[in-house]
Amino acid sequence: MKKYFISLFAFLVLQGCGTLDNKTILIDSGDPKDKVIEILGVPYDRQFKGNQEAWQYCVSGAGFGYNDHKIIWFTDKKVTGITTYRTTRSGCTGSVKTIKWEEAPDYTIEIRDR
Repeated sequence: MKKYFISLFAFLVLQGCGTLDNKTILIDSGDPKDKVIEILGVPYDRQFKGNQEAWQYCVSGAGFGYNDHKIIWFTDKKVTGITTYRTTRSGCTGSVKTIKWEEAPDYTIEIRDR
């Protein structure tokens, strides 16, 4: 019985630490900003350049000695992609990287003849 409770406790702790993967799977290309906030909350960091934005999220100590980071990329207020990276620095403070705009996902601008 004691082993059962220890196993259950360990499972629950690991589930709580986890990564952001179980939430970002709910985000699709073209989703608006308010849906991202509904799923992930307010971003840890926000950077923008023209009509592009990059929101960064972080889960500290994701259960295995690293921090799980997600960059949600937007163009014209719509999701264009998600990037993942990990850091081993203790906590999220100071481990968020500066956005490299050349890494932003490509997007298509629709041009219509009139």
